[in-house]
Amino acid sequence: MSESIFKEGDVVRLQSGGPKMTIDGFAWDKLRDKPYNDRVECTWFDEKNAIQKGTFKTILLELD
Repeated sequence: MSESIFKEGDVVRLQSGGPKMTIDGFAWDKLRDKPYNDRVECTWFDEKNAIQKGTFKTILLELD
């Protein structure tokens, strides 16, 4: 498995655009009981300033 360029606290965006997001950590693989190395959990604020959370494949993200 390759190591990710991302770490907790990094600010990222989707390569296609969108809001700045902060990486909270790596998504958890419940079947293998370890973190994925290619999926991260992110937090961001939407246009109404409400907090949002989501999981994204690292290949879709770029450092901001």
